[in-house]
Amino acid sequence: MKVATAFDRATDYDRHAIVQRHVAAGLADRIATLPLPERPRLLELGCGTGLLGEMLLDRLPGARWLMTDIAPAMIGRAQKRFADRADVRFAIMDGEHPDQAGPFDLICSSLAAQWFGDLPGAVTRLRARLAPGGKLAFTTLAAGSFAEWQRAHGDLPCGIHAYPSADALRAIGLKVSLETRVLHHADARDFLRGLKAIGAGTPQPGHRPLSPAQLRTVMARFEEEGATATYVVATCLGEP
Repeated sequence: MKVATAFDRATDYDRHAIVQRHVAAGLADRIATLPLPERPRLLELGCGTGLLGEMLLDRLPGARWLMTDIAPAMIGRAQKRFADRADVRFAIMDGEHPDQAGPFDLICSSLAAQWFGDLPGAVTRLRARLAPGGKLAFTTLAAGSFAEWQRAHGDLPCGIHAYPSADALRAIGLKVSLETRVLHHADARDFLRGLKAIGAGTPQPGHRPLSPAQLRTVMARFEEEGATATYVVATCLGEP
């Protein structure tokens, strides 16, 4: 799978994951307020190098963690981060099609769900793995993300994924709050290098790459607009 391969190659993820670290911190704060059992069973999807886990492990004492990711190399990096933690297990798993039965008191994920091909179906499958009273808490990119890069394409095809609106997320029974964060880049190359470094450069299925001349035109337009990238992040909460 292209997404798994891209994240396997993201060897410098932590240094470039500026927005990801900020979003994980916000999600960790939200999860810390949830009414969970004394020894909750936790499943994390798309754990990456362990940013969310690092922010939550000591705030949820007694929790039993299962961290999963579709990319084997990411699992390896997370295992190194938590090598001294006996309360954390790991598994390679596609979060959209979970094969861990549970039940879990919390299923969480930070900025992984935007890669799902069928988010409503995934939410249904994840809810089925929650214990009674369990919580689903995740963040995903929402409509409006990377609007500057999309505008720079004009009439040219853009490979940015079609992210869901807040209304679309609420329609599948989720409580949703939105946050917008703008990242400033030195130029278009810096923007594209950053996406590649965090494994997020995989275009939507069926996208045909632009010619070199077309890409130069898009990059010039992006820079003329200020070389900024907007991230619209949806924090989503659900129950069984």
